[in-house]
Amino acid sequence: MTTEQDWDLVKRVVEALPDGTWTSYGDLAELIGTGPRQVGAYMRDGDVTRAYRVLTAGGTVSEGFRWSDGRSGRDVPDLLREDGVRVNTKGRADQAQRMSVYDLKLLAAELDGAAPAETDDRD
Repeated sequence: MTTEQDWDLVKRVVEALPDGTWTSYGDLAELIGTGPRQVGAYMRDGDVTRAYRVLTAGGTVSEGFRWSDGRSGRDVPDLLREDGVRVNTKGRADQAQRMSVYDLKLLAAELDGAAPAETDDRD
């Protein structure tokens, strides 16, 4: 069962995506153990400022994408380009700039202040 804490993590991770990167609904779903559709609903309803940085696995804007505040007029590929994501003329984001679930886990650890374990080599 997905908790409020899980959704808070999704929001924090999406807001912290480095410039020039994007992620997918599926990657976020795997991060918290839910489905891509649930992540899509959260992106729509969860007041996530940078929700446009979450795309389909193929790097395109989901057909169901809607601005959470009902606004329109801003083209998502143009916003992605402004954020440093390479988007081709067909609206597909560069896969090399995708943050995988592994990358998202590292980002989440950074956000939580987790540091890699250090070894004490003093004898």
